[in-house]
Amino acid sequence: MSQLKFEEDSLRSTKRIVILGSGFAGIEVLKKLQKKFHSNKNIEITLVSKDNFLLFTPMLPEVASGMIETRHIVTPVRSFCKKAKFYEANVESIDLDNRQVTLTHSIGRQSQPNDWREHTLKYDYLVIALGSENNFFNMSDIQKHSFTMKSIGDAIILRNHIINILEQASLEEDNKELRKSLLTFVVVGGGFNGVETVGALNDFIRESIICYYKNIYMTEVRVILVHTTDKLLEQIDEPLGKFALKKLKASGVEFIMNSHVIDATANSVKLDNVNNAIIPCYTLIWTAGVTPSKLIADLPCEHDKGHRIVANNYLEVLGHNGVYVLGDCACITDPHTGKPYPPTAQHAIRQGKVAAKNIISSIKGEGENKKAKFDYKTKGMMAEIGKRAGVATILGFKLHGFVAWWLWRTYYLGNLPTIKKKLKVMGDWTSDLISKPDVAMIKRPDIESSFDNTQKPSTSNLKRTESQ
Repeated sequence: MSQLKFEEDSLRSTKRIVILGSGFAGIEVLKKLQKKFHSNKNIEITLVSKDNFLLFTPMLPEVASGMIETRHIVTPVRSFCKKAKFYEANVESIDLDNRQVTLTHSIGRQSQPNDWREHTLKYDYLVIALGSENNFFNMSDIQKHSFTMKSIGDAIILRNHIINILEQASLEEDNKELRKSLLTFVVVGGGFNGVETVGALNDFIRESIICYYKNIYMTEVRVILVHTTDKLLEQIDEPLGKFALKKLKASGVEFIMNSHVIDATANSVKLDNVNNAIIPCYTLIWTAGVTPSKLIADLPCEHDKGHRIVANNYLEVLGHNGVYVLGDCACITDPHTGKPYPPTAQHAIRQGKVAAKNIISSIKGEGENKKAKFDYKTKGMMAEIGKRAGVATILGFKLHGFVAWWLWRTYYLGNLPTIKKKLKVMGDWTSDLISKPDVAMIKRPDIESSFDNTQKPSTSNLKRTESQ
């Protein structure tokens, strides 16, 4: 029997492939499967995600600072779906024994849904690439009072908040204590997300004050990064971490090392250092850790200590044939180090390629010896630490300063999904070089209530400050 005839026989019955998640890993699986099975009617591919876009997360801090426009780092999932179906829905449950997934979605207006609907998808092959959530380590007050940097919505809300805080501080000229706490910004976490966030926001805050808020003095501004150890960017390299710390200090960032944030209120942050210091502030940004969702943690399969699903070197979920797990919610051991691979975009994309190859091999009935193992050596790690400054390790070479920043931009620009998005981001970067920061604050009516006459507090409860 010829190879072509064998493939035709093996594909005669319909195979249903369900991909959960529209991040780097999920989209890469989708693209590879569609390329292979683009004209095969016996292969059904369905992608499910709570968002209808792929978010280019490395550039999220630049959206929060206004350097890049919001839509320029999101690409519609449907633009990738040449053959596949796409459903924007929540994954409610995964039944590994009965090989089905339950979805839910709301009916009507998003902010005021009229009803919730439930649907069930059967699968022959399942790819779980649902990412991760912020980990607040069971500290509910911190969760309640902090901002995060995980989604495009987080970046929009944080940007609006910072501009709003500057407007408030500009008005409160006579209340020195209140003004001081308003102009204190605390970022928690010295990893990639925390360092890139504090660098971008520090530049944005200070440039905005110079350009627009003439009655705010730079000596009144405090941008603080709190970290649990005495080293920044421990995933990269200790000397590069020291360079990042030195560079950020020179730009005005303060550091509180070897400390944990243990509590927060609407206007303060509490640390666990010697004096249990309390920092008065109205802005707490949490970037101190992620964890898989409860859905992932509760699945009846093997997990690591961080609740990620344990996969073998073929990216399969142990004990469940045809089920693959990728990205942030997967624990995949690096055979070179014996440690789990880090949850980065470069690893997720390569995992997507391997998972797609193994699904194709299984559908074609090629046998165990044709399966591909995930064996990837990290090419490097990079971080942007402010305008025209960065740190990087590339193929064993250590770089910092302008060269590292230029490489960061070049690499990530090249990895944006479409030519259209590349051109838009290049335009944003060019505009930022020659123009002032934009401090327009666009409020969403369904999130930020605007005070009308019926909503204003009683004048008897207002604290008055007479203008001179």
